[in-house]
Amino acid sequence: MARGELQPLRRSLAWRLSSSVVMGLTGAISRAFLYGLNDVQTEGLKPFLKLLDERQGGNRRQGLITVSNHISVLDDPVTWGVLPLKYAFKPRNLRWGLGAHDICFKN
Repeated sequence: MARGELQPLRRSLAWRLSSSVVMGLTGAISRAFLYGLNDVQTEGLKPFLKLLDERQGGNRRQGLITVSNHISVLDDPVTWGVLPLKYAFKPRNLRWGLGAHDICFKN
């Protein structure tokens, strides 16, 4: 590691387990909502899943940007509902802007 670089933050086991449970259950509920109450068709899912699989472990060389077509704190977890459940229980591959600066710290 070069001088001045920061070490990646290593969360505690309790944090990692609780994050997996919360994000996994949220993804499962989103999936039930999407596929139970709607007719969902997803284009480009296979190449996206291939990209996620290639980024496992130490294979991340750059960031991955995803874009939703509108702004909502529910965009991220509803998007997880489209993914197979094995991805929902890996919080390292997910993000949730629920605590985003523009939502929580706005007067």
